[in-house]
Amino acid sequence: MFRIVVLAVAATLYLHERADAADTAPSPPAPDRLLSLDSKTLTGDWTGFRRTLDERGVRVNLFLNHQYEGIVKGGLPSKRDDRSSASTDAFVSLDLERMKLLPGADVLLHLQSNWGRGINLISGSLYDVNDDADGDLPYHVAQLWFRKHFFERKAALTLGFLDFQTIVDRNAYANSEDKQFWNQALDNNPLVPLSIGLGAWLEVKPVKWYSLQLGVADAQSVLYKPGFSTAFHDEAWFVGYAENDFRVALPSSRGPLPGNYRVGVVYDPRRRTPFSYSEFDRRPHGDDYGAFVSVDQLVFRERSEDEQGLGVFGRFGYRTPATNRIARFWSAGVSYTGLIPLRDRDVLGLGAAFERSSRLYRSRVDDELDNETAYELYYAIRIAEWLVITPDVQYIDNPGAHGDVGRTIVAGVRTRVSF
Repeated sequence: MFRIVVLAVAATLYLHERADAADTAPSPPAPDRLLSLDSKTLTGDWTGFRRTLDERGVRVNLFLNHQYEGIVKGGLPSKRDDRSSASTDAFVSLDLERMKLLPGADVLLHLQSNWGRGINLISGSLYDVNDDADGDLPYHVAQLWFRKHFFERKAALTLGFLDFQTIVDRNAYANSEDKQFWNQALDNNPLVPLSIGLGAWLEVKPVKWYSLQLGVADAQSVLYKPGFSTAFHDEAWFVGYAENDFRVALPSSRGPLPGNYRVGVVYDPRRRTPFSYSEFDRRPHGDDYGAFVSVDQLVFRERSEDEQGLGVFGRFGYRTPATNRIARFWSAGVSYTGLIPLRDRDVLGLGAAFERSSRLYRSRVDDELDNETAYELYYAIRIAEWLVITPDVQYIDNPGAHGDVGRTIVAGVRTRVSF
């Protein structure tokens, strides 16, 4: 049904464009060819059809991510050999202003399917070593939202089924399991509950260098379900976010060096049991708070006319030690675009993430719980505009933070195709 609707809308817009075109209009550029290394997508621009859609405010993007990953050393004892995983994503965005329907408004539909859990269950780590391996799931709605801009685009309100991983705690060099780091602890800050479900997001941008992000999300959302059965039934629990975003551009002889500095707080109402010796103090309660920081900064660029150069990133997270087993989190790393001569679009990424267990949890519940550290190195090879191959290696020190597994070494390769 989805394909029929998209094709019907696309055909209508295409025919309308043909009817409106003047005889004296300049000739359109040659379309991208199928299976051409120069094409932005594997299927080209559909002999000009895709370009026509884009001009009319309809953009369609299709992606496939496949990962093959194995444990080189360590991990949990298991006879499982579930090393492959994959996901497909279909994005349909509608620019309602360009479609002459509603000024300053747009809509996004994101459909996703998943296959395989890879080695997440046998790595022994606190967090997934492959954040894209979510199991076997048929096509489902991953995002569906409506956004309206106000006050000459200085404010925007977004409503619908939101993925807060794309809204809060963003980072230019460590925020996409499809393109960058695989490990969940380097993809996002694990101490920030980034809900996927019904919610609202308000962005206020009074000046170019600062914006305020405010959001609420269904605290009881069930992954890949619509959310109406949880957001508007029983307890009205909503996660709250407030984030300050600062944008800077450091001067250099080869052009400005852009950077982003984000500082925020989060409120989580879900009930937790405090770590206490007293039975009276161990009654479950909500009102859990946290704070987080996310920084990315380009520190060196090779030339002013492209994106080649070195960027650095870092994150910090804090949650209430009395109710959270992991109370502090740090991550940091570097990303270099075009490190190898003649490979100007390749990206090298190196990062480390450190999770520190709660002191109260160790003293009152489990004195053997310790810390876990993850290191990851990847190299994204851009074979073509539509094809990227990414070898990846991870080293997990003390996976599970309990001393049961000394270390886990993971190696894999990811293939990303844009259709």
